[in-house]
Amino acid sequence: MSAIERLPSLRDEPPMDEARFLKFLEARGEDERWELIEGEPIQMMHPPSLKHQIIGQNLERLLNDALEAQASKLFAIREIGLAIAHKPTFRPQADVAVIDEEHGDNPYFAERFHLVAEVLSASNTREYISTKRLHYAEHGDCLYVLILSQTDRAVEVWSRASGWQGRVYRSPDDRIDLPEFGFSCFLRDLYARTDLA
Repeated sequence: MSAIERLPSLRDEPPMDEARFLKFLEARGEDERWELIEGEPIQMMHPPSLKHQIIGQNLERLLNDALEAQASKLFAIREIGLAIAHKPTFRPQADVAVIDEEHGDNPYFAERFHLVAEVLSASNTREYISTKRLHYAEHGDCLYVLILSQTDRAVEVWSRASGWQGRVYRSPDDRIDLPEFGFSCFLRDLYARTDLA
């Protein structure tokens, strides 16, 4: 199933909220990956490609190295469900996010996050990722949204400090700085161990 297809059986039902989404997930197979976007359950590509996973792992490792170096109480984690309190119909699963050690009482979705990264894949349309990016930016604690290509060497960095204006990095020697996290790396570091390095 494409990531932007609706389930036929749900077309005429009202938008799902978190409670209905969790009940929906209980009836699905454990090997399926879903997220809730605009009240619709969206099936994600499973499993992600090796390149997708390597890029996500590279970013997670580099972020955690930077956060640990400054003894931060934040940490990066991959494939995590996120929640925005005032948007119960939006429960995405991010490829990488930076969250607090105290991440809230919700056992399924982190309620506070400071950075979100999405690795583009064939099942993600530009409109789909744009919708997620705009919602992430509405979360008061979120400082950055990163969008990483896996078909070419390109990273978009959207930041609260720049009024959510995006900047695209393409050269392997481009340096990406996220000072709030003590993070700095070359673009090529994010693509290590892939054919885009």
